[in-house]
Amino acid sequence: MKKTVILIMVVVVLSCPGYFSYAGESAEQGKATLTEEQELQAMYPGYRGVDAGYEHAGKESLEKWQDWKYGLRIHWGVYSVLGLEASNPLIDASKEFQKIYHTLYQMFNPTDFDADEWMKMMKRGGMKYFTLTTKHADGFCMWPTKTKQKSIRRSVEGPYKKVRTGRIYEDCVINYSIMDTPYKKDIVGMIVKAARKHGLGIGLYYNHFNWHDYDSGWAGESKWDKTHFHYDPTFTKESDPERWQRFITKEREQLTELLSNYGAFDLLSLDMHWPKAAQEDCFEVAKMCRKLQPKLLMRHRGIKQYGDYQTPEQWIPGSKTDTRVDKPWQVIYTCGQAFAWLPGDKYKPGSWILENLIDIVSKGGNFQVAFGPMANGKWDAEQIKRIEYVGDWLKVNGEAIYKTRTWPKFYEGDHIRFTRSKDWKYLYAICLKWPGKELKLKTVRAKKDTKIIMLGYKPLLRHKSLEWDQDENGLVIEIPEKLQDPQKRPCKQAWVFRIEPIKPRITNLI
Repeated sequence: MKKTVILIMVVVVLSCPGYFSYAGESAEQGKATLTEEQELQAMYPGYRGVDAGYEHAGKESLEKWQDWKYGLRIHWGVYSVLGLEASNPLIDASKEFQKIYHTLYQMFNPTDFDADEWMKMMKRGGMKYFTLTTKHADGFCMWPTKTKQKSIRRSVEGPYKKVRTGRIYEDCVINYSIMDTPYKKDIVGMIVKAARKHGLGIGLYYNHFNWHDYDSGWAGESKWDKTHFHYDPTFTKESDPERWQRFITKEREQLTELLSNYGAFDLLSLDMHWPKAAQEDCFEVAKMCRKLQPKLLMRHRGIKQYGDYQTPEQWIPGSKTDTRVDKPWQVIYTCGQAFAWLPGDKYKPGSWILENLIDIVSKGGNFQVAFGPMANGKWDAEQIKRIEYVGDWLKVNGEAIYKTRTWPKFYEGDHIRFTRSKDWKYLYAICLKWPGKELKLKTVRAKKDTKIIMLGYKPLLRHKSLEWDQDENGLVIEIPEKLQDPQKRPCKQAWVFRIEPIKPRITNLI
């Protein structure tokens, strides 16, 4: 019997690299003599290669984030005035379009924005955290940065000035921030304050690119460099070291503002990268951020091994051991055709969000579905409809998602996904397709005292169990006849069976 228990534990540890511990682990076992950072580097290859003495955010920060599982990815900025995707319309755009885009700040005035209503919507949707764009590649800051940059603005004379001078735009030096808009209120500050009030986790997005700032118009290796408003193919670290240093200093100052002015928050979602000649400087930025907020989880983009997590974007890892991910991970996926709000966008159904949430969590990841509000600060009714669809399911079945970890085998067949409670007390078998009159599980073995219920099925909420049978072929759970009527099921999609106590079968765990 002791050999069987030990074998189960070994399989679990090797099959579930996202764990920090398992039930029954003692201080003497495993890597108890290693520091926490050494343990993390042993667990996640993507953490290796940092300077000696550097420490990632740590287990406590990861554990909290991995408990949340589900959140909202928010892209919102001046691009929303025209209902455009964030920054991307600037790619290969004409100079005239770039001028139009980079003066949209003069029209950005989200008078219907209500941070509290945003938080309430997220909570109705079962979301535990969010990530908000503070600065996308277009360079516009959603907080009142004190940094300055060369810019342009439409003259108050408008077409009359063009008639008189031949120009409709004029040069200026501004912060290029929310304070240069008619709105003149700190969007980031209001959202952070509301999130704390409502108990939601806070993520802030920041893009290393700045396609607006003169000092960032370098000739790097990116295919997008020519998108820059001030692109200079001759500008390198050697050609103009002072200008080069200014773009580095500006990012350091802006990130210092974000990490100093809003208190401790949870996630810093960095995006894109600097030229190779500035890579070491970018690592130094990461170290600076770590000193300012030691427990902050930073996305790895641009800072590589100094980051804490990575984000498969518009794709989902195929398994718990997908070699494309070497850090803790979170999928980001648009529900529509863009990250930002597009008028008349075609959204995937709420059932798509839910099925992907279940699949991702069963593999050990988090999921942020991406939506963007309209320019006025309101959310599209079609977005809300889908967010609330998932929220209704989570009200019934949330215990199978939140604060769960992976089961040794995350799936069985095409339509069953597994999660488990962190204390190993409960196994959750989530059926993506209605199982019919019985549910057969080949990879689960029940005990004599095992209790099985369907979450949300009220007749079983008072310590009763569904009928089940265990033989050499697996576990068979009988589904009550009453539930063959779709109207009498606890939810519209993805039915959850909670099984306890349980143990995995030793075979077929790969």
